[in-house]
Amino acid sequence: MFSSEELMDAAIKTGFKKRKSKLNPFVFFDLMMYESSFSELKSLNQLAVEAQSSHDIGISKQGIDKRFNNQAVNFLKLLIEKQLSGQLTSQLDSGWLNFFNRVVIKDSTRFELPEQYSEHLPGSGGAASKAGACVQFEFDLKSGQIIDLSLTAANRPDVRDSLEALEMVQSNDLIIRDLGYFAFKSFLNIEKKKAFFISRLRPKTIVYELKAGELRQMDFGALYRRMKKYGLTRIEKDVCIGNEPKIPVRLIIDLLPDEVYQQRILKSNKTHKRKGYTSSEKFKLMSRFNLSITNVPEDILPISAIPLIYKIRWQIELVFKIWKSVLGVNHIRNMKYTRWLCHLYFKLLLMIVNWNIIMSKRPLMYQKTGKLLSLFKCFKTLFDNTYRLRNVLRHGLQELSHFWVWIDQLLYRNHWLEKKKNKLSSEEIMHSMY
Repeated sequence: MFSSEELMDAAIKTGFKKRKSKLNPFVFFDLMMYESSFSELKSLNQLAVEAQSSHDIGISKQGIDKRFNNQAVNFLKLLIEKQLSGQLTSQLDSGWLNFFNRVVIKDSTRFELPEQYSEHLPGSGGAASKAGACVQFEFDLKSGQIIDLSLTAANRPDVRDSLEALEMVQSNDLIIRDLGYFAFKSFLNIEKKKAFFISRLRPKTIVYELKAGELRQMDFGALYRRMKKYGLTRIEKDVCIGNEPKIPVRLIIDLLPDEVYQQRILKSNKTHKRKGYTSSEKFKLMSRFNLSITNVPEDILPISAIPLIYKIRWQIELVFKIWKSVLGVNHIRNMKYTRWLCHLYFKLLLMIVNWNIIMSKRPLMYQKTGKLLSLFKCFKTLFDNTYRLRNVLRHGLQELSHFWVWIDQLLYRNHWLEKKKNKLSSEEIMHSMY
């Protein structure tokens, strides 16, 4: 992960190391590794005991608390940047993945914080806490490379992130994002970069179709009646969205079963009532459909492929589940803000290290077995064995070789992605030829 020299260099650059201290950068990092081996935070006294036990360093809990400062936060942030910039990845090319340079998936997760953090990270408002955190996460499905991992306030909308990250799009990328990132400027930029997107359509979006030689607003009421009359469950139309300039897209229209529609409307009505307004008739009408848009040509991805590939985005929800249920990033108790930041950044750093381990093994094992590793199973095992990674940090190259042998032997057993009954697995979606 990092040598003692690399840790010292990062500490000097960030001001974390200014003068001789009992708690040097290596010991501090090792204590963070010890604390991150558990889902719950250790007390300052427990960290002091571990410093004495593992490093023969006598230090008070107050002395440790002083080291959780802004310089320590910057130290860990720099280590995250180094880990991201030094990612070693293996390309996974199979099926429809071959058509694209990268397949980029992005989403965010939010969690509440103690109210005293509100001046640093204000919350979303309403009934939620006055303080909240949002972690933006973006990765390339083909290589496994993490593109973005950043912390923002919970009240910062995802669409703002979409607009601020326009320059990160590369030619021939496929961008898959949730509705929260829906922005016409972003779609125009993707087209300008000669890249592609798949997105859900925002219900309030104006949609135009060509009729009698001119663009007219699509009548979703007439569309619903036609699909019901002829028993159609999925159709595709070439349409334009937005005002000026209008964006030409393929619109994939899936008609929802009545019971699913009723559940969606019930949920929407509750949300809208809580916010002080009612659902419009247009919103209710468009809610009868799952509406997906894309600029990928049909000869590359036909109509049947688009909804399936969009489901791949749910892999990122699994990542967030891992962060919360396995790494415990949302397990927070009252402490000073900089200590919590250190705890969060180290958890994210540990996530990156484990992610890189899994992603380096995934293509090799797929080539040998035709099966994909389960992210959840792999993360759970690696987290439960964080002490092994800690041993690598403390004992160097010899322990590192033992660690990789252990990884190779373990992941081949009971860490495969399981197929769910009557559902296409991620393997089948990712590697099918359309």
